[in-house]
Amino acid sequence: MRPRIGLTCGYRKYEKSDGHYTAIDRMYIDAVRMSGGRPVLIPPVTTPDEVEEIVADLDGLIVSGGPDIRADRYGQPPHPMTQVMNERRDFVDFECLRLADERDLPILAICLGIQELNVHRGGTLHQHVPDLTLTSSPPSPIPHRGDGGFSYHDVRIEPGTRLSAIVGGSSLEVNSSHHQAICRPGRDLRPTAWSPDGLIEAVEDPSRRFVLGVQWHPEELTDRPPHKALFDALVHAAAR
Repeated sequence: MRPRIGLTCGYRKYEKSDGHYTAIDRMYIDAVRMSGGRPVLIPPVTTPDEVEEIVADLDGLIVSGGPDIRADRYGQPPHPMTQVMNERRDFVDFECLRLADERDLPILAICLGIQELNVHRGGTLHQHVPDLTLTSSPPSPIPHRGDGGFSYHDVRIEPGTRLSAIVGGSSLEVNSSHHQAICRPGRDLRPTAWSPDGLIEAVEDPSRRFVLGVQWHPEELTDRPPHKALFDALVHAAAR
């Protein structure tokens, strides 16, 4: 049987009503399928028991992209530019991470997902990257969120890490669409990639079977082997 990979989903308001709907970009689903996994969408349920039932049937977890985390989760007042995710998604995502950690399930955390992984592990975030004076030599400001789409830049990857082994090198061009980023890394999370202006772009937990977070969107780049390899590696770990 193909390993079952859970995918956290958005919970979005209809434009012209008070209703909400569950949604996820098909690119995540296709990426899991192409790598040999069976995608399982995780709905915005409301009780710990329901989340536990869902996670108990999974072999791996992808924490997908989306809006912002409540700043009080990491002990800060909210920035004016913060756009907080729906409270039902907030609950489900953090419950999934807690249970996946308890079970040592393989985790791939993407964009918002890497931020949630970091906060779940006790870390903090930069709430609005454009407010930062980032260090680089020479100065090289990076547009981490493109106007109406992705921007692109290279990341430097530390040799000898799980990430460098997966993508096969010490640098990689990535797509970028975020205004928050990791500030202080959480418990047991090792930074493994950085943008030219010094932001953390990836973390991993070497003590676990497979825990990897990336700030970019590899599901949009599966036509490039290094990015597809992230999903291959997750599915391979889940199959074991």
